Amino acid sequence: MKKLFLGLAIASMFFYSSCENEELNPNYPFTIVVKTQSDSLLVQNVRVEVAAPVPGNKVWLDGRTNTNGEVDFEYDQAATLGVRASRGDRPDYTWIGCTEIRLLPNEHVTKTVYIQPYDSLLVGCSFD
Repeated sequence: MKKLFLGLAIASMFFYSSCENEELNPNYPFTIVVKTQSDSLLVQNVRVEVAAPVPGNKVWLDGRTNTNGEVDFEYDQAATLGVRASRGDRPDYTWIGCTEIRLLPNEHVTKTVYIQPYDSLLVGCSFD
């Protein structure tokens, strides 16, 4: 009986100590890649906005793509977020594209947004 108790105590200490802090405080890194829809070229210096697609959201991340057409973000909880990539400032966009991204704990997620010339007559991706 003592051996069984000792074995269970050692096993429980092993399992308790094997829990990593990442499990308790996960991070949610992600990368947005921007390409043109017509020829799939990487596009630099594009504004990328990330927001929760619900009224009254508090999530708003903003950045610009680097020379590789990428921008990196990190969020602190699981979420499905809307992504808008644009050239030009609202409402004078010249190029625009949208997508959604689902963030997973402790996993670097990469999502591509394809942009195309902006047409004000088309209902597009607006989450302001």
